[in-house]
Order: sequence, then C-alpha cells, then structure tokens
Amino acid sequence: MEMRFEYIDGVLIAHLQCYLDQVGAENFKYVLSERMKPGETIVLDLEKLVNIDNFGLDALLSIAQKALDHDSGIKLARVSADMQIVLDITKVYRVFEIYPTIEEAVASCRKEAEK
Repeated sequence: MEMRFEYIDGVLIAHLQCYLDQVGAENFKYVLSERMKPGETIVLDLEKLVNIDNFGLDALLSIAQKALDHDSGIKLARVSADMQIVLDITKVYRVFEIYPTIEEAVASCRKEAEK
C-alpha cells in the first residue's frame, strides 16, 4: 500500500494509491497508527483508490476505532463513484464523514478545532 502524506493548514492528508487489499491492509494500519497523534484528524484522500477488499474495509474500520480511542478522527475525501458504491453496500459510510474535496474536509477540521 503506497501512501503519500502532506499537511494542509495543519491537517494531515494521506493520499492513498491504487489498492487497499489484503497485501497492503496491515501496512496501511501500521503506518496510519504511527502517524496518528492524539486529537488530530487525518483526511484520507481516496481519489486514486481503485480497489478495496474486505481486508481494506477492515483496515479502514480499525483505523477509525483507533482514532476514536485516541480522541482523533478520520475523514474521507474525493471518494470515487466506484468506491462510494462499495462504502454504500457495506454500510461503512456510516462510520466516516465524507467530503467531495480535500479543501472541504480540511475546512470541517478547522471548524471542529474552533469549537
């Protein structure tokens, strides 16, 4: 699982590449767990994610639980139409806030920080 990271307005953005499947799910969980800081929200950019399997979905849910345990958060941005179908069918969309753009996800993080 290849990921690229950047900060936008103090929010960590993780750009996922191509596949989140059995091969990369454990690495995905490990890398995000290591990068996650208490109280920080991470935005997962799914624009280039073309395939996710049950291991990938489990990894997403595991990271979401870890974020809750650490008073952190995970938001999804730029979910492709194909990935949205998978999230809808599996009902995983209920766990995450999903935004059409990275900018909107980052703006929501700023609003939460102001509260």
